[in-house]
Amino acid sequence: MKPFLRATDRARLAPVGWVAEPAGTWAGRQVEVVFDPRQHQIVMVLNEPGDTTRAVLAGEGFRRLAVDGQQEMWVRNRAAEAALQAPGRVVSIDATPKAVQAQGRGL
Repeated sequence: MKPFLRATDRARLAPVGWVAEPAGTWAGRQVEVVFDPRQHQIVMVLNEPGDTTRAVLAGEGFRRLAVDGQQEMWVRNRAAEAALQAPGRVVSIDATPKAVQAQGRGL
């Protein structure tokens, strides 16, 4: 099940273990985002994020789930991220310049 937005004046039921956090105004109504904090990470962008921010979020494994004019809701599935980092699969990014990595020999 995916996280979702709901009006704050609606019923407060959510799946067991899920939480509801205030998310401000969405489509002219006060809303909250309902999600499983053990499984999901949520990013609410309350103004136009621009292409750079979108690219960074996508690069970090987030995907855009909802859009309302300039606002956007992005979600990352922690379970999927954990599977990518599972034993036997090593993911490493080395952004250190090669000149800094050079090591001298001991005396």
